[in-house]
Order: sequence, then structure tokens, then C-alpha cells
Amino acid sequence: MEREDAGLKLVKTIRQDFKLEELRIILRTGQPGYAPEIETIHDFDINDYKTKSELTRTKLYATVTAALRAYEQIKKLDELAFYDRLSKLPNRNKFLDLADAKLKSGACGQDAIAIVDIDDFSEINDALGHQQGDRLLQSVAERLKVELGPDVLLARIGGDTFALMGPAAVMEPVRVLSMFRQPFQVQDDAMVITATLGLTRQLTADISGRDALKDANIALKRAKKSRRGSFVVYSSEMGSDIRERVRLLQNLRQAVESERLFVVYQPQVNLSTQAIVGVEALIRWRREDGAFVPPDRFIPLAEASGMIVAIGDWVLRMACHELRRFQALGLPDLRMSVNVSQMQFRHPDFLENLQRALADTGVNPVNLELEITESVAMEDADFMLETLHSIRKLGISIAIDDFGTGYSSLSHLRQLPIDRLKIDRAFVDELTQPVSGGHIAAMVIELGRNLKLTVIAEGIEDDAQAQQLRQLGCHEGQGYLYAKPLLPQQFVDWVAQRKLPH
Repeated sequence: MEREDAGLKLVKTIRQDFKLEELRIILRTGQPGYAPEIETIHDFDINDYKTKSELTRTKLYATVTAALRAYEQIKKLDELAFYDRLSKLPNRNKFLDLADAKLKSGACGQDAIAIVDIDDFSEINDALGHQQGDRLLQSVAERLKVELGPDVLLARIGGDTFALMGPAAVMEPVRVLSMFRQPFQVQDDAMVITATLGLTRQLTADISGRDALKDANIALKRAKKSRRGSFVVYSSEMGSDIRERVRLLQNLRQAVESERLFVVYQPQVNLSTQAIVGVEALIRWRREDGAFVPPDRFIPLAEASGMIVAIGDWVLRMACHELRRFQALGLPDLRMSVNVSQMQFRHPDFLENLQRALADTGVNPVNLELEITESVAMEDADFMLETLHSIRKLGISIAIDDFGTGYSSLSHLRQLPIDRLKIDRAFVDELTQPVSGGHIAAMVIELGRNLKLTVIAEGIEDDAQAQQLRQLGCHEGQGYLYAKPLLPQQFVDWVAQRKLPH
């Protein structure tokens, strides 16, 4: 020891420079009193700090034994904190630590990070039990470990997801997914499964393991959305899309607070008599600069963030207030149609909020209609039947929106207490096309007739479409042929104009 503090500096080097946190240290000094004992043990993470004069055989044995036991305990804690007990692989925390170390070293120029997700794993657990699911995960982990080799860092970072980091050539997506072609032998079963993969090759020294894993996860979500069993490689454009969505969500919150959302109303007419039968309430967002944000951009964000519940309740109340005003124009039987999102419909306070809106606005429930999409109508049959019957008991009618775009079970559809089917505009557009010729629209109209339901078509833009729909037996319609979505005063003016003699 060339200096008085050389021993303490060595401890600091071991802990901070070499990152050896598990190693236990017993410090003996020949200079008692140089550093306070309690402060030194605390600050430098050492097991014991004594002078050499105290170095008896018994004390040394006790100190070394205590240090070894502490080391064993730390190793066990480390395994719990950084390793997956089922697969014996590193967990997410350990993967991020190792990835960060490799990224900072700059030795990752040809590397990639990927996430592999087992498709439909929850269904496997439900069908075969969690024990069989656990054995399958162990089998997958073992195959990936053997096939990928020691050059690839492999970790289990979620229930059915694995993270990989290694040479891009070794982790070529097609090669990794091909490892799932052969069945996995799980006890007496040969289980055939598929996996989906997201991968990023954009690894530089200035990116963290967490950010790289996030990029791979963005790619994975794209892959699962497009086609399971496939892969997507992350691109910078995907990151730009995410950042744009975050900015849009922030702006949406500000728009709600500054009351930049408003409701417009599109008239619905009887195709045979041209009489006004209803209006559909539609939400719009105008930015401060006057530009509009399309509903198909901000409504999914509102649903994903949970804001759609409060926004939907506000639209419902606004629509009910306007309905009373519209009915005073000499349209006592006017129907107000309001869209309800999946999250809003499944909210535990939905029915209570609906009843409160009716009571507060004084609207007759008979004149209110709720629109739900076909995909919402077809899920969770027992819940849907119970909720829809509760809505019908209030006197409110129910319409299925975008009908024909989903995968309806006709037997389930017959059980639903619904009043109206709404033909999606895509099928209305096909009416004047020579190839399709409106076959799906005709099928929906025939189905509605057989189920004794009213059928309404949206997106009618010309007389030819309206005439063909009438001939097919469609009852009602809406679209630019009659009117675009109108502000409340514009609707009042539109009604007055239609009443003038022509």
C-alpha cells in the first residue's frame, strides 16, 4: 500500500470501475482510526473493516464465513432479480443490463435486437393448463438456446415473449421463425405453434437497450397486426409514427380542455318518401389554425387512452340537447343516432350515465338510437345480450354500424335485440361498379328483411345509388346526396329549405 487511502481506492475501483458488486470484501488495515469504521463499511460496501491487531483466528474465521454466506445470499437474490425461474434464462432487467453494456462498448455494429412472441399462447394455457404451457415455454427456450448458439444473448422478458441480441446474420428473421416449424415435444404431446417476430438493426453506441427493445416491440406490434407468424423490421418511419401519435394525443387533451371538439349532425331520410327520419351525431375536431383532424385519426387515440368514455358521454348529452331543439322544428318523431365505442359500452357506469343523460335533457328514449359496430356486437355474447336488453328496456333503439365489414354469427345476430342494420359505405360504393355490382349490399338488405329489421345505407352520393338501394328494398339512407354533416344551425336551415315549395 503506497498511500494511506490505497486500500479504500482499490475497493472503489472494484465496485465502480469493474462493476463487481457481488464480490465480498474484507478490509484489514495497519492504520487504525484512519477512516471511521461504520462510515467506511456503509460507503464502500465491504463486509468488515478491522485493524490487523484484531486478526485473531476466531475473528478471521467468523468474518470470512459471514462474507461467504452474504455472497451466497446475494447470488440467490441476483437470480431472483435477474433470471427467469422457469426457463433459467436472463429476465428483462438482466437483458437490458447486458444489452446496455454491449451497446456502450461499441461492439454491436453488426448486431440486432429482436422480440419473439408465441402466437395464441393464452389459448394454449386455457386449453391445456398452465403446467403444460410452462413446459412448452421451457421447450421453446431450450430450442432457441441450442439453435441460436452462444453468440446470441437470449432472455425471457414476458409471459410468452423472448428477447434476442446478437449478430444480425445469425438472427435473420426467416431463420429464427423456421425454428418453430418442427413440433415441440412436450411430455407425450407434439405441439405445433407459430411465433411472430419484431426486429431492429438500428443499434448504435448512443442508443440504450431499453430504447432498442422498444423499437423491436413497435415492429412486433406491426407484425402481429398485419399477419401472425410473420416478422417486421423496425424503420425510423415507425418511430416517427409513434411520436406523431403521442403529439396528437397531447393535442387532443388540449382540444378537450379548450373545447375545440364539436358535434355535427348528418340527416337520414326515408328512401321512398324522402322524409327526414333521423340524424346521426358525429364528432369533429378543428385545430387552432382551422385545420380539421380526421375522426379516423383521433378517435382510435381517444379509445386507446381511455378519453373516449368522457368524450362519448359529452357527445351523448350534446346530441340529446340538440334533439329537443330539432324536434321543435316540426319533427316530433326525429330520431337521434349516437355512436358508442367498445370501451364506452363496456364501462361499468355506462347504463347509469345513459339514464342520467335522458333525465337531465328530458329526451324521450324512443327518439334515441345507439349505434355499435358489428365487431362490438359480436363479442362476449352473454354480456352483450344482457346490456342490450337493458338498453331496450329504457325504450332506446339499437343499430349495428358498419355491417358486413366483420364476421357476424347469424345465429348470434338473431338473438340480439336490435332494430336497424347499417350498410357500410364501402358496399354502397360498389353498387355502381361493374365487377361487384352491390352484391353484399343486396345480401345485407335481404338479411334485414328476413330478420324484420330496418336497413339504412350510409355514404349515398348520387341518385343512381339511391335508386338501386330503393329497388333492392333498403329503407333509409344518408350521405352527401342529401346533406353533409351539418352544424346545428345549418341543420335548422337545411330543414327549412326542404320545406319551401319547389
